[in-house]
Amino acid sequence: MKNDMRPFQSWFGRYTRRFLKNFKGDDRNALALKIYHSQQVRKIIKELSKRIGLSRKEIFLAEISGLFHDIGRFEQFRKYHTFYDLKSEDHAALSCNVLKKEGVLDTLSGVERDLVLDSIFVHNKFSIPQDFKGLKLIISKLLRDADKIDIWRVFDDFYQMSKGSSEINLGLPMGEKISEKVFSQFMKEEIVNIKDVKSQVDFMVMRLSWLYDINFKESLLKIVKRGYIDTIFRLLPEDEKTNAIREKIFSFIEKRGVYGKGS
Repeated sequence: MKNDMRPFQSWFGRYTRRFLKNFKGDDRNALALKIYHSQQVRKIIKELSKRIGLSRKEIFLAEISGLFHDIGRFEQFRKYHTFYDLKSEDHAALSCNVLKKEGVLDTLSGVERDLVLDSIFVHNKFSIPQDFKGLKLIISKLLRDADKIDIWRVFDDFYQMSKGSSEINLGLPMGEKISEKVFSQFMKEEIVNIKDVKSQVDFMVMRLSWLYDINFKESLLKIVKRGYIDTIFRLLPEDEKTNAIREKIFSFIEKRGVYGKGS
């Protein structure tokens, strides 16, 4: 059957179970969180793809990219016991290697397979290469948006309801103030570099800076409506830097034509 996700879902389940059975407690929960995240990104990218008017075949390729974008996380955790790329290896590149080794994309045409792999490879990079054009560019943008949307959900659950593994904070101390380098990058409307993040407070500002890299208004609207930005501001220290960031964020959102939860 054309555009059938079932074989890919079936493989995803078999593959991830290999890892789950070898871990217990918090480690198993951390991997289970990645499974749920992968499925959520698949759902979000499907929804966004429909909203911007992609065809059934294009939505199908977007869904595959969403489902498999983090498939390398499982081997990463098995090998290094962390999801922190800087202490292990690039999980997007690892995802592509897993998919090639397992041959799970072999039923796609060569062009389709390359599109999926390239979209996955760049989903965590600082920016999309300038030579990406057409559908590859669109799906790459959709995947980056969908991934960020659900990562915000993961952190929101963790801080609001203490749901999820503390592994998501990469072992960082909480911190009491936003570091100068992170603040400076944010105010320049730059995506904060993970290498400059020294605390969970910095990490929160980095996640806010991802808004500068949101590609579709539909994605930004979803983030605002779900209250993810509000949660982060409730956790940041009340000081001049936070106030400046708040003003910057809401000015940026307004310029994009998204005005708040009721939009």
